[in-house]
Amino acid sequence: MAHYGIFRTDRIGDLILTLPMAEAIRQHDADARITFVVQEYTRSLAALCPSVDEVLTIPSRDLEGGIVAFSRVLKEKRIDAAFFAFPRPRLALAARLAGIPLRAGIAYRWYSFLFTHRRKEHRNPSVFHECDYNLRLLETAGLPVRSNALPRLQIDASLRAEGRAILDESTLDAARPFVVLHPGSGGSARDWAPDRFAALAARLGEESGLQTLVTGSASEAPLVKAVQENGGEHAHSLAAPVSLRQLAAVLAEARLCVANSTGPLHLAAAVNTPVLGLYPFQRVLHPRRWGPLGNDVRVLTPPPDEQCRDCAEERCPRHDDMSRIGVDAVYEAATALLGSGV
Repeated sequence: MAHYGIFRTDRIGDLILTLPMAEAIRQHDADARITFVVQEYTRSLAALCPSVDEVLTIPSRDLEGGIVAFSRVLKEKRIDAAFFAFPRPRLALAARLAGIPLRAGIAYRWYSFLFTHRRKEHRNPSVFHECDYNLRLLETAGLPVRSNALPRLQIDASLRAEGRAILDESTLDAARPFVVLHPGSGGSARDWAPDRFAALAARLGEESGLQTLVTGSASEAPLVKAVQENGGEHAHSLAAPVSLRQLAAVLAEARLCVANSTGPLHLAAAVNTPVLGLYPFQRVLHPRRWGPLGNDVRVLTPPPDEQCRDCAEERCPRHDDMSRIGVDAVYEAATALLGSGV
C-alpha cells in the first residue's frame, strides 16, 4: 500500500483548495494511505476530508526548529511520496532527512534541490486556478490528474448536531432559512465595505424575508458587530466564538454564504453550501486563481472599463476598488443563487 504525504501549511482557503489532491490520489489508488501535513489551527478541517487518513501538524508555516525530530516522525510514517503544494525549506529538508524517496515541489526556489521531482512552473502569473496548480504537481510524479475533483468536507451527524446547537443558542431563529455574511478576510484580500454588507443584510431581510448571520474571527468582532447592528432587525451574529469545525457545521446549515475572498468562503463551498464570492479584478487576487470551487458558486468583481487599456491588461488601480461592486448586483446574484425558495 503506497503512502502519500501532502504538505500545505498556510491558511484555510489554501488548504481547502489542496484537498482535491487527496481525491485525485484516491481515484488513482483506492488503497493508498494519505497524510496531510498542516498548521495546527487547520488540523480539524483536514480531518473532515473523507480522503485523508491522517493529519500531522506543525505550529506555523515552517519548522522553526526540531527539523531532525520531525524528520524522525516522517520516517516512522514510511511515506513513499511527498507533495509540497506550499513548499517550505525546513519541511523539505525534514522530508529529505526522513529518506522519503519521492519529493515533488516547485523548481524555482533556492532549496528546490531537496526535491527529487521539480515542477517547472511559476504560479505568480495566475494562469490556472490554485487547485489546478496543486493537481499538476501530481503530474510531475507521473500520477494521473482528476481535473474535476472538488474540495469535500464531511459533516457527520454528531458535528451537524453541534452546529445546530450553536445556532439554537444564537438570536437567530434556527427553524427559518438564513444567509451567512462574512465581511472580513484576515487581510488576505480586498474587502467589500462593512456598510455594503449591512445594506445587503437589510435588503435580504426587508425584501426577501431572510435572516442573516454575520460571522468573523475573534479579532473581527468589531466588524461583525458593526454589520449586525446596521443590518436591520433580521441580522444576527454568533453569540460566542466557534472552532473551525463548528463554523463548518454552521455553514452547512446556511442557504447561502456571501463573503470576500477568504477561508470561510471556501469552507462553505466545501460543505456544499451555495456561495457568492466578492473579489478584486487584479491578476494576483483574481477568482481565476482563487475562486471558490463547488457545485453552486458565483463570483463578482469590480467591472473593468472596456475602453481602458490598463484595465484590459489588469494594471488599473480601479481593480482594487471594491466599492464598484454595488449592493444591487450582490443582492440580485444572491437571490438568483437562492432560487425560487426565497
